[in-house]
Amino acid sequence: MQALVTLLPHLLVGANTVLMLALFLGINQRVRKAWKRLSACEMSVEGGLARISNAENELRGRITNIEKDVARLKRLEPGAAAGNGALRAQMLKMYRMGQPVESIAETLRVPRGEVDLLVKVHGIVMQAYQKTAASEPNSESSKKD
Repeated sequence: MQALVTLLPHLLVGANTVLMLALFLGINQRVRKAWKRLSACEMSVEGGLARISNAENELRGRITNIEKDVARLKRLEPGAAAGNGALRAQMLKMYRMGQPVESIAETLRVPRGEVDLLVKVHGIVMQAYQKTAASEPNSESSKKD
């Protein structure tokens, strides 16, 4: 019994060591499983980030294309011909060449009403110039007399 009492502290230390080792190994195993799950989650997140990045780049490209389309359409939108001298000149040139208003509107992608209005206003302005030009030779001949 005396030997047992003498060995008891050593046996308790040994038993505690074995229990601590078992706990340590159990914790170590749980940590490994947690790392595996974390790695799987990281891979999933990285895949999601890659998809989001691709979608973002695609959307940026679409936005750029839409902005280009908007800028192009602003040049062609109703009322744009009034501010664009080259487009007005093209409309009048086509009209003088005998093309119908519908064809001009379709070709230049402007509303038919806008082409009609430009042609009518141009006709009115030209009548005023023609009247002035017609009356000028009379005034010049009266100056000579």
